[in-house]
Amino acid sequence: MSPPATLTQPAPKGRASGRRTQEERSASTRGRLLDATIESLVEVGYAGTSTTAVCARAGLSRGAQLHHFPTKADLVIGAVAHLAKRRAAELVAELPRSGSADERLARALDAIWASFSGPLFYAALELWVASRSDRELRQSLVRFERHVGRAMASLFAELAGPDSAGARDFRALLELTFHVMRGMALQRILRDDDTERRRLFELWKRLVSESLGRAQGREKRS
Repeated sequence: MSPPATLTQPAPKGRASGRRTQEERSASTRGRLLDATIESLVEVGYAGTSTTAVCARAGLSRGAQLHHFPTKADLVIGAVAHLAKRRAAELVAELPRSGSADERLARALDAIWASFSGPLFYAALELWVASRSDRELRQSLVRFERHVGRAMASLFAELAGPDSAGARDFRALLELTFHVMRGMALQRILRDDDTERRRLFELWKRLVSESLGRAQGREKRS
């Protein structure tokens, strides 16, 4: 068997084999800064996340950070956006597209709920709280949240499938679902036992499914 073509082709002219391009090095630096920022937000909160501490955690210079993220607001929002994009890609790759409309809707709700129990939620929560008294952060965060809201709606519609996403009340129920999930996720900070939350979430899933089913029935009769 001959080796893969990628192993037999010579390195591009002007680039030694195994040597990264400037673009690759830049992307690596950004990734290290963003990952270190998420770790810091989750471990020590927004107040304890200084740009100097993030650079030390990432093993990078202050100049590297300033080149990619001139302000702390740019850095922390960029980090949450980075993690949200990664989590969305994981959901798209993991969830099957088969099954009935109810099954797809239930899986989509479970997947979104899982995002409210990990680093993405806790890092974002730190920014929401800090933005109450930080005008610069709040302005940047509002723009970011609008973008994420649209992206999450599109992702959820893709995961839930066309039958659910096409219902008249779908967007309103999705927005309400996010509010419910945020509230339940906040409660988890004080109460570790998930038994009651799981029961209530299963109830919410059933209510959403029944509501969308009724909406679809009305649309078919009209």
